[in-house]
Amino acid sequence: MDMFGSTHIWISSESVATDLLARRSTIYSDRPVIPNLPDNRYSGNYLALAGRNDTWKRQRKLAHGLMSVSAAQDLHAYPTRERDRLLWLMATQPAEYREWIEQFTSRTVARLSWGSAAPADTLRVTTQGLLETISPAGALPNVVSFLAGLPRWASPWKRREAARHAVEEKLFTRCVASVREGMEGSGARPSFVQTFLSDRSPGGKYADVEVWDVMYTVGQMAIAGALTIGSPIQTFLLAMLHFPEWQRKLQEEIETVCEGRCPQWSDRERLPMVRAVVKEVLRWRPPVPTGIPHAVEKDDVYEGYFIPKGATIHALEWSITRDPVTYPDPEIFNPARWLEESYPTYRAPLTTYPNLANYSQFGFGRRTCQGVSIVEQDLFLTMGGLAWAMDITPKRRPDGSAVPVHWNDFTPLLIAKPAAFEFDVKIRKGRETVLRQMHEEAASGDDLEKQAFNGQATKEGMFAKEASGLSEVEGQYHDFEKGDAHMQHTQC
Repeated sequence: MDMFGSTHIWISSESVATDLLARRSTIYSDRPVIPNLPDNRYSGNYLALAGRNDTWKRQRKLAHGLMSVSAAQDLHAYPTRERDRLLWLMATQPAEYREWIEQFTSRTVARLSWGSAAPADTLRVTTQGLLETISPAGALPNVVSFLAGLPRWASPWKRREAARHAVEEKLFTRCVASVREGMEGSGARPSFVQTFLSDRSPGGKYADVEVWDVMYTVGQMAIAGALTIGSPIQTFLLAMLHFPEWQRKLQEEIETVCEGRCPQWSDRERLPMVRAVVKEVLRWRPPVPTGIPHAVEKDDVYEGYFIPKGATIHALEWSITRDPVTYPDPEIFNPARWLEESYPTYRAPLTTYPNLANYSQFGFGRRTCQGVSIVEQDLFLTMGGLAWAMDITPKRRPDGSAVPVHWNDFTPLLIAKPAAFEFDVKIRKGRETVLRQMHEEAASGDDLEKQAFNGQATKEGMFAKEASGLSEVEGQYHDFEKGDAHMQHTQC
């Protein structure tokens, strides 16, 4: 299909997507230019959106190394800690569920990246801004590409992205400085950046890697996590309202295995239904329904079809997960398709499967998401924890009738989230005191983290100056965002 002078090819078959994007990855692993973000391929500021060039290869290798080394450190405690904080907030203030879930995702990735939840609020601001910048429904030049040629003074989209990027750069600089300060002072908590800085001495693994590279590599890893993890958690709530029988089954499995306590990551081998629910949530309502586009680096022919160099390839996750042969009754939320031998998606043993490894939702070939293990842990802990802690039920009107809950109303951006819906929760018997204690322990130390991050607990004033600079730029971005009537703003 030709659109505004560009060739777009849409793939609705997983086997075709695998043939092209994985088996022919040497020519199908590039990324197209995003009109409203024209430096996405070369600047080194957008890891997941970068072109297949030396900068991308270097940063991809760095990301893989940091996640591999850090997996052996004490990072797995962070998702559990933030999950414990989330559960009490969800149980006591369910009407604010989107706020609590977005806090969970941003705080978790901030801890993994920099060892502190303090950057989470600003991370959310720049993350949402980037999503709007790159989405066809968020920035008009992504659809009407000639608008990308307008000078900045005539383009509200360029001005807004410039302001957002300034916030982002200040934030990432500040985060790395905060970790370095902690290492030079009383100590820094384990994180991706701490792993990097700990091995930069002469002869160290990262001795020749520039701090700028890790600043943006880790920062973009954090943004990717903050963008994608919240959507399936919200979709889980939606599924439990439409298919309450699976909530009961989840609770029964958790009670049998965990004997009254909240599920932990170490329980995963004995909780196949929780893993099946995680995988089915992603299939039922894919968070990136159109997939992240690839670009072709040279002319190719596939099964008689000519594919020109520069064509944009879209692997449509929505269509892939609607294949009735692989997924019978695809519109039905049915975790049993991962657990019972009668389904084509079943794999044994159930102590290992189902899992998210090599799942199409995370991309193909050399562009497969490198953070799958982090996503899997976050979703397992939150969905299992929510089922353990509370009953999720329809909200009732004064006359006793249920408030309708939408089935398929999602935000229009590249990463889709369910539109707002109403529901009630009931804390399960014997859980309230435990939930309160879990929350208190998880939230302890937040004030000290913020003080340290803002430079109030440092011996020198250098970092406080950086904090002041970020606050000024962030304020300018917020002012521009409020005043720009041309731009669509989609709430998290």
